[in-house]
Amino acid sequence: MNLLTNKDIRHLFWMILAILTLALFFSLIFSQLIVYDFKVQMLTHDYEVAGYLLERGSKPSNVSAVFAARKTEEELLSGKNFLQSLGYKADINNQLLPDTNTFILKYRLYSTLFVVIFGISIIIIFFLYFKRQQNTIEKANTAINTFMNGDATARIDSDKEGSLYKLFDSINSIITSLNAHVEVEKHTKEFLKNLIADISHQLKTPLAALKMYNEIIQEEINNEEIVKNFTVKMESSIERMEILIRNLLKITKLDTGTIVLNKKEENIRSIVKESISSLETRAVKEQKSITLNGSDNAVLYCDEDWLIEAIGNLVKNALDHMGAGEKVEILWEETSVITKIIIKDNGSGIHPEDIHYIFKRFYRSRFSQNTHGVGLGLSLAKSIVEAHNGTITVDSTLGKGSFFALNFLKLTNM
Repeated sequence: MNLLTNKDIRHLFWMILAILTLALFFSLIFSQLIVYDFKVQMLTHDYEVAGYLLERGSKPSNVSAVFAARKTEEELLSGKNFLQSLGYKADINNQLLPDTNTFILKYRLYSTLFVVIFGISIIIIFFLYFKRQQNTIEKANTAINTFMNGDATARIDSDKEGSLYKLFDSINSIITSLNAHVEVEKHTKEFLKNLIADISHQLKTPLAALKMYNEIIQEEINNEEIVKNFTVKMESSIERMEILIRNLLKITKLDTGTIVLNKKEENIRSIVKESISSLETRAVKEQKSITLNGSDNAVLYCDEDWLIEAIGNLVKNALDHMGAGEKVEILWEETSVITKIIIKDNGSGIHPEDIHYIFKRFYRSRFSQNTHGVGLGLSLAKSIVEAHNGTITVDSTLGKGSFFALNFLKLTNM
């Protein structure tokens, strides 16, 4: 009965059923007409026989007895033998019985007319059905060709019932999926284009510096002081390039989804302590402080290595924009819904002009005096947090410090 879910087939079924019902109704009427007509023909024949007998002197009582009296087997046999001797047999040619012949021709004509009308009705129903189906398929084909010619918004009408419209809905789903893949492909190409441009742009300066330092060293090969000085500068440029390339590769892997995070429940204090372990010496040297404030038992479902990278980048960014005697504070807290990690400092703060762009790759503020970074740390931190299905927000007051908040949902361990 799945066929009846198709609206067009259901309509076709009901139309054929209606035609068959009408045909049955008219066939009953037709059979009544045949019976009535046959009775009229039979009575007319009897009238003719009775009249013939009366006109030739037969007594009315004898004539009435011929039609009304019950006949014996002998009378039936006698009459049958007599009439058969005259040629009145079952196989007699209809042409010799004018009334019978007229009756047969009349109802053959009626029967033929009835079959023709019934057949034409069925043909018209099927013609209308298949014409409608053909129009629907043609519209679908037009929509598909429109899509193939570049119109990504083209869709097939699939808001009706039936198997055909289920097929159209599946085709629409395929078209939507193809559009999504095309958009992903465009995004990937644009991403690669921008990445290559960024790498080329960012490597241009250190490569030019290395080339210049190398030329100076070659020219002053006998001057030990100059060689030593520019060797240190070359080492600094190489280190800068190494950091740049390493961070770019990390961001690229996160953005393209090629990294599978190894998530498990980790102690937040351990993560934070590990993230600042390589920065504590610098903080002491620069007379800056880093303090931790949060529960020893708080845990977060995450990839420890990547989250250490994110927090470390945020703390490093804070140290880059602080003076001697200022501090960075790392706090964390848990609620029934989220786990929040906060990195705040009382440094120089972020200029209002920059607040909306600080997570943009390679963004460097024209107000910043920091010359250490390459503009990837905050972008990488944001990518890591978002890979954990978290969010990162920032608030800052110029001259008073910045406030970074990392929020992670605790709905599921996914």
